[in-house]
Amino acid sequence: MRFLLLNQFYPPDVAPTGKYLHDLARVLSQRGHEVKVLCSRRSYDGTKSFLRREILEGVEIKRLPATGFGRKGFVGKVMDYVSFYVTLFNTLMFERKRPDVILSLTTPPYIGLLGKLAARRHGCRHAHWVMDLYPDVMLAHGMARKEGALIQFLRRLTRYQLRGADSILALGPNMAEKVSNYESKEGSARPVSWVPLWSDPNLTGLPAEKSNPLRDERGWNADTTVFLYSGNMGLGHRFGEFLEAAKRLNGSGPQWVFAGGGKRKSEIEAFARSNPGAAIQILDYAPQDALCAHLCAADVHLVSLDSSWAGLMVPSKLQGSFAVGRPVIYVGGRQCETAAWISESGGGWVVDEGDVDGLLGAIQQALNAGERRKRGKAAQEFAREHFQLAKSCLRIVQLLEGQAAK
Repeated sequence: MRFLLLNQFYPPDVAPTGKYLHDLARVLSQRGHEVKVLCSRRSYDGTKSFLRREILEGVEIKRLPATGFGRKGFVGKVMDYVSFYVTLFNTLMFERKRPDVILSLTTPPYIGLLGKLAARRHGCRHAHWVMDLYPDVMLAHGMARKEGALIQFLRRLTRYQLRGADSILALGPNMAEKVSNYESKEGSARPVSWVPLWSDPNLTGLPAEKSNPLRDERGWNADTTVFLYSGNMGLGHRFGEFLEAAKRLNGSGPQWVFAGGGKRKSEIEAFARSNPGAAIQILDYAPQDALCAHLCAADVHLVSLDSSWAGLMVPSKLQGSFAVGRPVIYVGGRQCETAAWISESGGGWVVDEGDVDGLLGAIQQALNAGERRKRGKAAQEFAREHFQLAKSCLRIVQLLEGQAAK
């Protein structure tokens, strides 16, 4: 069978959506399918250009010209989206080989509309893999008013995009329910499948007797308990509770480390400058080849999600944390996949948003080494059962193969 996969970003770019798509594409190729990806030549941050054509682990990649303003401003990001839409549309309409299945992700937003049109053009199946749910994400961002005409128009556009799809895939049960709500308004709801994202197979816990050089490099001695937030510091995440707890403890608790980037990073940097006693350390993203050591260097990982974002995205931080056997303190709404998986596994603590006293209670427990080991072991066992690349990709592949065979 021939599969055509659509997403703006793809390896070697660092955007997570592209990495997950490549994992899936590689499995499809290993099963004997012909796999082609259409993506942008420009990187997520706009600083790099990649090869126009490439074969990567059996996957044919065609990178299309587009602007590369990156994520520095809203107008530039929209220009990147629009330029990619135009070149992708032209490429899809004149694609020579008829695909059996076109799979669209959600970067840029509404790329599924082009996938839908192309599927009609070539008379093939069309599937959606929803990573972010629009326009609900815009509302959570505060970019638009719920009752506004723009949002109503975009909601109709989302329903049209989903209507008639042969497969719709979400990242968890809460997201699947929200996507299903769009479908049900059309009168004939199509079942929405969900498969959790997976952890990198290279992420494993270091042996207890093996020292971690990153701890020494960063000045963390054996008596330092490190709480780590690693990844994107975006608008959907909560940091106020963590920062307030660090301020109240005033250096008497853990070392608070925030590693990564994103729109909220400057807020954390400003807080750290204003509260020098809060034991806050800020780092850049860890390089991929040092990611395992980076995650293992911490004793407890931090994850958060504002309740207004529940079901609109499913952060993949939990998968990496659980894979290396680190317990997680989560702050945010409880009606989401992250909170449910932590509670089900026993691999951490779930704290309601705004509950700093509850967070301080969880911190007190997490400072106990025996409690950390117990919960970290439970987290790793859960990851081995539920967040395996081979298992999750196989479920998606079988779903796509089943649609193509109809």
